[in-house]
Amino acid sequence: MLDWLESAPKRAGRHPAEQAPTRDGASAAEPDPGGRTAPAPVIGARRALDPRATFTARAHLVTSVPDTFGGADVADLTGAARFHAASITGQRTLSANIEAGHVWDGHETLGHVSTFIDGPSTFDSDGNPATPEYDRHATAVGMMIGGRNGGSAQGAWQPGIAPDTDLQSGAIATSWLGPAYSLSFEVSTDTMNAAYGAMFGTADVINSSWGATDATGSSSLALITDGLQSQNPGTTLVVSAGNSGPGANTVVAPGAGYNAITVGALQNDGANRYDAVADFSSRGPQDYADPVNGVIVNARAAVDITAPGTALTSAFYGGQTGGNNPGLAGSEPFAGNDFYVGALAGSSFSAPITAGGAALLHSARTLDPELEVNAASADARVVKAALLNSARKIAGWDNGQTRVGTLVQTTQSLDWASGAGALDLDRAFDQYLSAGTRDLAGLGGGLVDPIGWDYAQLGSGGWNRYEIDALLRGGSTFTATLTWLREREYDYIGSVADDIAQANLDLIVRDIATGKVAQSVSLYNLVEHLSFVLPATGRYAIDVLYSGNTFDTGSGFDLEQYGLAWWAEAPAPGTPLLVLAGTGALLLRHRTRRRPRLSQRAGLLAALPWRRLH
Repeated sequence: MLDWLESAPKRAGRHPAEQAPTRDGASAAEPDPGGRTAPAPVIGARRALDPRATFTARAHLVTSVPDTFGGADVADLTGAARFHAASITGQRTLSANIEAGHVWDGHETLGHVSTFIDGPSTFDSDGNPATPEYDRHATAVGMMIGGRNGGSAQGAWQPGIAPDTDLQSGAIATSWLGPAYSLSFEVSTDTMNAAYGAMFGTADVINSSWGATDATGSSSLALITDGLQSQNPGTTLVVSAGNSGPGANTVVAPGAGYNAITVGALQNDGANRYDAVADFSSRGPQDYADPVNGVIVNARAAVDITAPGTALTSAFYGGQTGGNNPGLAGSEPFAGNDFYVGALAGSSFSAPITAGGAALLHSARTLDPELEVNAASADARVVKAALLNSARKIAGWDNGQTRVGTLVQTTQSLDWASGAGALDLDRAFDQYLSAGTRDLAGLGGGLVDPIGWDYAQLGSGGWNRYEIDALLRGGSTFTATLTWLREREYDYIGSVADDIAQANLDLIVRDIATGKVAQSVSLYNLVEHLSFVLPATGRYAIDVLYSGNTFDTGSGFDLEQYGLAWWAEAPAPGTPLLVLAGTGALLLRHRTRRRPRLSQRAGLLAALPWRRLH
């Protein structure tokens, strides 16, 4: 096993130029095997989980890239600076980081962390249940989300993506495995219940940067997080994909589940550009499983989005709690509260960067009078759709779109490695806030602007239509993302999980005059995604169809809620601006008035940085 830090940490104000080496001194990404006794996938509908059962898990961290660039200013690279410039910094939100151990509130950037959630069986190395079991990994991850300026030598490496969020900490480890500061630990159903049960429905955003072997998302761990997400859509769960790439089917639970935002890692190219997926980042195609169809091999795209995951700098914890029991080999003397560590790498950091972005969306809605009173704007499906649809496509991005005659079609949904692409909070600002349609009245389609989002629902066999009230130019790029949740339930008081059903929704774009031009019709995903060039100038519409269920355990489930986001890009330079049909109005008009609905349902008329050294 490789320690994630063997070089000395750095004090604030010093350039963290040295790489954190592996144990043998080599520079290599460490595989993320997931542990020896991870829960075996069990396909079944209703399951009683043993609260005392323990499973081996691992924090998603590697040491791979020399930090010769001083760490990137991720707030700028991800576009979080756009929110910060608008005084949206995570205020009025609650973000929870749930890891093996706790975020250290003694660090100069994290003194505001004051709430610690764990259960009676959570590991307690000092014998004092009142003392939080601080953890090195959790501390570094926590600063990415909500670190703040502090100490005598403040700098741009200190604030997280959402520095003013109320950052709280949950711990789930029953024990650590291996030497001091080990990344491997054991987790139980009981400790999962205590931390996740307390935070779902309370936190706006939960981040978890750990995982255990489970390619199909059918283990107890995935059932717990998926079930709680399904029942608490006002909370957005963000998890790391894992570090077992570049092979296929390497995403692990909870990232291998179905309802979270699963985040892969992007590589720093040496000039602070993150334009490619890191080799170590886990990816698909991923196996699918349900209680009716069993396991379908290489059937789904498990990675939703990617974010910076190498050459990063964060807070250092060197105390002797959590994974640094003083009786373990390699236990170090305590380091002060102004130390930082560079050369960090792993999807452990991509996830909290993305979770911070989700917190910014939640923060933005609380500061907007229209959105604050609209519960749909906080829905995890809407947040996910907005982040994915605004993602930046990277070189080689391919979601399997092919042309069948004149029709662009994908049955894959997302790119196996990068999902919808690279997190782009600058574009997410416009997608969610400043341009176009921001939720329609009612729960089904209508006339919409060329950019926008909606929360709606469908009955089985029905469809909703979104007709864009602008003439779109041929040759411009059109992107749309549809997200929904697998129907899983989890009673964390009784430790009973139920895998109920999964709706099969389809996403279709059509030229109103000539018919369908593109469709995303994957069978096993909870996301449909299209990004393609419009074939001709014309009027276009988006159709969302509920064609039935991928599986149903006999519940009769036939009504699904979804989030939809779309973006019609301006045409290439030199072509005329898109105009509203019949007028001379420009495409990107800032308006929020509600539109009439256009929908049909079976038998019914349905009528949103952490900064580092430069």
